[in-house]
Amino acid sequence: MTVFDFSFINVIITIFLIILAGIAINRVFHIDIKTLTKLQFYLLMPSMLFVKIYESELSVSIVRTVIVFAVIVMFLVMTTSLLISKFRGYTQSETSVFVNTSTYFNAGNYSLPLMQLLFNDPLAISVQVIIMMVQNIIFFTIGIFTAGAGKRGPKKALMYVLKMPLIYVMIIAVIMKTSGIKIWNPIWDSMSIIADSYSGVALLTLGAQLAETKFNFKSKRLYLSNFIRLIVAPVIGFIVVSILGVTGMVARVLVIAMGAPTAVNVVLSAIELDNEPKFAAQAVFTSTIISLLTISLVIFTVFQLIPA
Repeated sequence: MTVFDFSFINVIITIFLIILAGIAINRVFHIDIKTLTKLQFYLLMPSMLFVKIYESELSVSIVRTVIVFAVIVMFLVMTTSLLISKFRGYTQSETSVFVNTSTYFNAGNYSLPLMQLLFNDPLAISVQVIIMMVQNIIFFTIGIFTAGAGKRGPKKALMYVLKMPLIYVMIIAVIMKTSGIKIWNPIWDSMSIIADSYSGVALLTLGAQLAETKFNFKSKRLYLSNFIRLIVAPVIGFIVVSILGVTGMVARVLVIAMGAPTAVNVVLSAIELDNEPKFAAQAVFTSTIISLLTISLVIFTVFQLIPA
């Protein structure tokens, strides 16, 4: 099975079947999306992040490299999005959601299975997990602040960030991991079960939101967001790994990871903060569809330009 076949059958189709289920359930039962979102922010997502951080196994040098790379690339993508927003005269609310949909990518339920096929190596998976951790730290600080500022203003947005459990959960997980603190089996098993349910519920929530979304396929802002997320971000990633001198499989994973579509978390935060959730849902949906072609292009280019 080729990379293209696997990504289409085992990633894209799987994701869209769950999204379609969410659309169908909401149209039949008219479910409460706000409640689903709170369940994820305050239980499913914290559990998932804690488990992934606690399970990760990487050397200090690789962790440092991945962190530096992810921070630089996300900062450059964010800056690019902000400059385009200013140039095109977007409002504060439009800018905040445009920046988030362009910057934050699906590092979990999209990228992880893709890396498993491409490399079939624990190192590649561990690198992807660190990327996911870094992105979540940035998203649940700067990203949430940006989304909140779009409607609530900077002060209220900052207070909302400080109330989010995600940052505290990640800090606790890192401390327990580095200190070698063992977790009681019943607690660990419970957290693992909850963590495993995150991806499915997140995609169902996206589907439920899409069921209430009217698409504007003529929106230039939407396709600009998709272009930055799917094309500009991996190009920036390639430039950064070249400057940092990263090579081999780690370099390949880093660049390919930057080509993932917009993160479902962007929709969840937009719903929770009432900051253009329809645009956010459209960005996730269209970027995921378009990524079927763009991620294949990114993978092909990376394998040609970066030696194993």
